[in-house]
Amino acid sequence: MDNLTEELQGTANPAEAEKSDCVAADLGKFKDVKALLNAYASLEAEFTRRSQRLKELEEKNKEPLPAEQSAPSSAENDARSLYEQASGDEAVKTAIIADYLKAVQSGRGAPVVAGGIFVPSPKNKPVSIREAGRLAKEFLNNN
Repeated sequence: MDNLTEELQGTANPAEAEKSDCVAADLGKFKDVKALLNAYASLEAEFTRRSQRLKELEEKNKEPLPAEQSAPSSAENDARSLYEQASGDEAVKTAIIADYLKAVQSGRGAPVVAGGIFVPSPKNKPVSIREAGRLAKEFLNNN
């Protein structure tokens, strides 16, 4: 109990505690408390400037992109340019149409769509009228 009373009495006088702390305190690279306070004040000012700059940059980052940056990409521009060149040349148009018609005639063309389901053409051709009627009836009943 005596130790506790001595500790409380020792810290009761703040002036004495402050003097003993200053002597015992290690200020590191600073020669005295005044140099430490000056360094702290300049550090605080620099921190405030950097915080303001960071806030400005964050607000600038939130702004929408200018119209010229949201323009179509170079791939879209290349495709559009290629289309314009091809549509102006009759030989290219004819070649593209011929390739498309050849693909359609060979059965690799656009599939027939009915009711959202792909309906391939029958692989076997009917041999008789009766078989053709049966295939037509199946086709009509499936729709």
